[in-house]
Amino acid sequence: MSIKNRRVFLLFLSLLVMFALPGCSTVNDKHPMVVSQEIKPGDPEDFAYAYFIRPKPYKSKGVADDAVRITFRGELLLTIDEGSYTLLRIKPSKGQLKVFNKTKFINKTHPVEVWRAREYKFIAGKTYFIYIKRINEEFRGLFYDLEPVNLGKAKTLADKPHASGEARNAPIDELKDIQAPPASAVSGLSTALPENIYKKERYLK
Repeated sequence: MSIKNRRVFLLFLSLLVMFALPGCSTVNDKHPMVVSQEIKPGDPEDFAYAYFIRPKPYKSKGVADDAVRITFRGELLLTIDEGSYTLLRIKPSKGQLKVFNKTKFINKTHPVEVWRAREYKFIAGKTYFIYIKRINEEFRGLFYDLEPVNLGKAKTLADKPHASGEARNAPIDELKDIQAPPASAVSGLSTALPENIYKKERYLK
């Protein structure tokens, strides 16, 4: 094989691998509320299970479809791509879960970082399914919401996304009996409308 043909082949192979790779996530194991150590049989499970699910939308393009960043209590918790879900073990705690993404405003040349938040109370022994839901605000940009869902809805959402991290050892489609948190574990925060979050932004020319 000539050098030129070899370069073309390597380029094709790299592109093939890039497009074949499923979505993934990166968990911040240093977060003070994340249980990262291995749990052995018989050890007390004094933590909550939290699945984060981000399906790939039917129509997808632009910076709003890049990896989103999720914080808890003001510290980075994880980043997650489209078409992926993952599992975190979280110590009993309460605070704001906040999801950040970049989007385009109608009158802005460069993407702007936006966010939405909900108040979560993580209870030991309970299993949470958190849907990273895409919200199209049209000319005000694309946002994501951290919506709590039940096991049935989670199985539907996780039908296509790729399990990453600890979720590979406990995929959603194999779950049966789980202890769901009470509805009060997630506070119904008022909708964070873009015009309230970004008061200095002009949404129309």
